[in-house]
Amino acid sequence: MSDEKVVNFGSAADRHRERKQHERKESRVESMRERFAAALPDKPTPVKDYFKKKRAKKKR
Repeated sequence: MSDEKVVNFGSAADRHRERKQHERKESRVESMRERFAAALPDKPTPVKDYFKKKRAKKKR
């Protein structure tokens, strides 16, 4: 009894790569959150504000 399901290794590798990249980004953001919270405890969304400022600077 053979399996009818065909696995495309190209797309599977892409999904795996994207998942790993997302995990790396999330860990970087989490470490940034911790640093910002220590430095600026009274600011409600310091990381989000930082990324907005960075994107706005890129668009100029």
